[in-house]
Amino acid sequence: MAKRGRPKSKGLGDTIAKVTKATGIDRIVKAVVGDDCGCAERQEKMNRLFPYSKGEIKMTPDQISIYERIRPERLKSSTTRQVSEALRILRNDVLNLNEKKINCGSCAASKMQRWFSDLEKVYQNQCDED
Repeated sequence: MAKRGRPKSKGLGDTIAKVTKATGIDRIVKAVVGDDCGCAERQEKMNRLFPYSKGEIKMTPDQISIYERIRPERLKSSTTRQVSEALRILRNDVLNLNEKKINCGSCAASKMQRWFSDLEKVYQNQCDED
């Protein structure tokens, strides 16, 4: 039985956060690295990649249509700002995130690769279920 006041873990990231808090590791990391250690971002990413409720995240038919139109772009070495922005908006919408616009050209490639990867997992899981 879960304790009152403790939210249920959505995924592996929440579980790791609870363990590091219970053992005091989180305080040590923050003392060494500072408050902006990136833990929250890693926790969110781990929850998305390893959710406890499989199939929890789904695309609407409109989102699938948009993704299928921009999906071939993931194989190209470079894409337009328009594709980048469409991908960012779609990922934010599907995963309920608030990722900011890419202003740095050198950051764009790695971010877009990650964005495509995140959306591809949702897309493939949904296709496997249908």
